[in-house]
Amino acid sequence: MCEALVKRALAGQPRSDITVTSAGIHAIPGRQAHPWAISAASEMGIDLSHHEARLLTAEMVAHADAILAMDCRNVVELVSQFPSAKRKVYMLGAYAENGRRSVEIEDPYYGHEAGTRQCYETLQLCINKLIPPLAGFSR
Repeated sequence: MCEALVKRALAGQPRSDITVTSAGIHAIPGRQAHPWAISAASEMGIDLSHHEARLLTAEMVAHADAILAMDCRNVVELVSQFPSAKRKVYMLGAYAENGRRSVEIEDPYYGHEAGTRQCYETLQLCINKLIPPLAGFSR
């Protein structure tokens, strides 16, 4: 969902050289999005019906300029598995609206449909803050 939201936000920006992809540390390659995820995404105008999970690889990490993590566990596991990622990892939740109690965004995978919607709303808030400076970032 995060990948789709970022791509949608970047579509309205003048830069076209930003590549966005998503992958998980524990992803099962080819696994379809959960029905709750598809439903919640659809409510936000995003089609996840053809999404397939990807496993994060060393090559992906090497080519990434930035890696956005959702929670501290992801950061620890990512840096443990890929030490070269240490200076590339950022907490996406740090871009949320002021007043949010945590920089962690809870993974809705083991939750319920309402939690999935709330997660997606939080992702949208973070992306709305992240995209303007990202789109102005020059390599």
